[in-house]
Order: sequence, then C-alpha cells, then structure tokens
Amino acid sequence: MTPWFANTLMLAAAAILVFCGCAHSYLGERFLFRRLFALPDLPLFHHDRRYTESVLRFAWHLTSLAWWGFAAILLSLAIGAPTLRVVGGIIGITILLTGTIIVATAGKRHPAWWLFLLAGGLIIAASW
Repeated sequence: MTPWFANTLMLAAAAILVFCGCAHSYLGERFLFRRLFALPDLPLFHHDRRYTESVLRFAWHLTSLAWWGFAAILLSLAIGAPTLRVVGGIIGITILLTGTIIVATAGKRHPAWWLFLLAGGLIIAASW
C-alpha cells in the first residue's frame, strides 16, 4: 500500500470517528437521556438522582471524547511520523479532559476524577 493511500485511509477513519463522536453525544442527549431520566424508578447512585444523571451523562460523553482522541492520533499518523511528544500529548490531553469532565459534571464525589488528572499529568510530563 502506498503511503499516500494509507494516509488517506487514516484521514477518512479520523473523520468518521469525529462524526461518530458528535452523533453519539447528540443522539444520546436527544433520544436516550430524556427518556432515561424521565423514569421515576431510575436506580440511583448514592441515593442521589442528580449525581446519578451526571455520572451516566459523563460516562456516555467520555466515549465520544475517547473517539476524538483516537481521531487525533490517526491524524498525526496521516500527516507525518508522530513523535512521542505528539502522541503522548494527545493521549495526555484526552485523559486530562476526562478528569476535568468528571469533576465538572459529577463533582469530587466521584472517585475517578483525580486519578485521570494525575494520569494525564504524568503522561504529559513523560512526553515532554
């Protein structure tokens, strides 16, 4: 396979992942959460409806964020040989955003936020 063709395939895959992430987040908000959160007997985490809704929402959207991170790595592959700095930076930023989204939506009650922030910081430090 020629490098040009491989790069084109990587760019196409990256575009598809960006689209899938956007569609996933939009359709989840539009069709899933509205119906799910209308359930009167929704099982609750920590006996707290708002916390439960936040955890379900961020977990859903973190899937989209991960796909966008993969798309960024594919883009780096398509435009040139990625370095540890580039790939590590993309992964580190994706993980930092994950921790930030968790603490912003569910608050510090969710135990994973600080682990993701720590891991993202370690990845960035190791990459630079």
